[in-house]
Amino acid sequence: MKRNAFFLFAAVLLAGSFHIWTSRVLADAPVEDGTAASPWLIHSADELRGVSEKPGDYFRLAENVELSGEWTPLCESSPFEGTFDGAGHAISGLMVGAREYAGLFAKIGEKGRVCNARISGNLAVGAPSQAAGGVAAINDGVVTGVACRVEVEIAADAAPTAAVGGLVGAGSGIVAFCEFDGVLDDSRKDPGVLGAVVGLQDATKDGGRVAALPRLFTAHAGFAAKGGVKDQKEDNTLANIVKALRYRPDVVEVDVRLHKGKTLVITHNTPTTDATPTLESALRLLMGELPPELEGEEFDPEQARKTKIQLDAKQDGLVPVELALIEKIGFPLDRVVMAGDSRYETVLKEIDQIRAAVGKGMEFWMNPDRMASYDELKEKAPSFLEKIDALGLPQFTVNSYYGAITPDVEEWLDENNIQISMWTLNDARAIEQGLLRGAHNVTSRLPEALKAREECARRGVYGVRYDASKYRDVGRELVE
Repeated sequence: MKRNAFFLFAAVLLAGSFHIWTSRVLADAPVEDGTAASPWLIHSADELRGVSEKPGDYFRLAENVELSGEWTPLCESSPFEGTFDGAGHAISGLMVGAREYAGLFAKIGEKGRVCNARISGNLAVGAPSQAAGGVAAINDGVVTGVACRVEVEIAADAAPTAAVGGLVGAGSGIVAFCEFDGVLDDSRKDPGVLGAVVGLQDATKDGGRVAALPRLFTAHAGFAAKGGVKDQKEDNTLANIVKALRYRPDVVEVDVRLHKGKTLVITHNTPTTDATPTLESALRLLMGELPPELEGEEFDPEQARKTKIQLDAKQDGLVPVELALIEKIGFPLDRVVMAGDSRYETVLKEIDQIRAAVGKGMEFWMNPDRMASYDELKEKAPSFLEKIDALGLPQFTVNSYYGAITPDVEEWLDENNIQISMWTLNDARAIEQGLLRGAHNVTSRLPEALKAREECARRGVYGVRYDASKYRDVGRELVE
């Protein structure tokens, strides 16, 4: 009896120890709650199907997932509005029969984002099909960094209007930095809607632009200089502004200083002289007045009159002087962006004037190093937000070096309703990293950056590749 009691006691003690150990392990394990900080981790096909149950959450592939049998596309009844991060893993064995919307996803909504995944399998397109694509039938969000290898069989009875793409069937969203090396086999008698990447891109939404793109593009003070991005000889010249206007940017930048303590001129760091162009001459140029010395230059006064100007102050305390000049010549405040090197303490002294101008349409941007420091921004310090709140502006824009806006900083600023202006996208890598980040503005010295944004807006497709040798019949057009 005593022996049995001993074993019973030992078993209870062992069970208690196991409970304590497992409790500690579970307590230390990360808690998944479907947020950006702790997304739902997907290990299997069954867990992948669960995306449809929480279409607004964050998900991440924890490993490669192999599907079996016919796949029911995710989010058929409600578009996916969350974030799906493949984390570089693969989804293989995708098999979707002919249905209204065919793909891994049926529909990706405007807030939806699918990225960093590899997808392979087969799609069938037939009589009931309206749209089909390896990633999604309909994409109104953002698809980035996805490599897709699917074989798409389009039956003879499929409607010519059925939109079929290697990655996306149709939509108004972005497809960026993706690859497609699958097969499109179109058996329709009449040429149908077909694209190597996107079948049918709706570029009419939001005036032909997509929300994920920067709302403003600023041509740098030395935009399109003949000597490249390091050539500063053309910075802050009236001729350079005229040249920049031919590319139709939203904003042109000038650097502003005081000459002899009384005249505002446009220069960055070179000594000012009586021959240095004045800010007034730049403003009047944007009011449609071409200076006599530039007579004969290609110039569109209508384009000039709808372009904004960014005043990048290179001295502290220029706000009152700039506003006085703007009022004197009647330049519209809703075409003015005020930014630059005014210290936070000085801005506080001038805040009543700034608020009044913002109330009339002016934008006010501030560099992080003028407020505190980039380290404070990177650490997401609460004091950074307190300083912004103290200004009492209806909308605030952080004007920052693009490399400092990491994804977590970007998310933090977005959560606090702070807009982002990023400078300066001066090489291909910077453009790739910055163009599709959801910034309010991007600044560049390169016409290529503006062209890339325009092309991205027109097609919703940027930086994608495909293998043309894999096509048996590609219909009317390949989307490059």
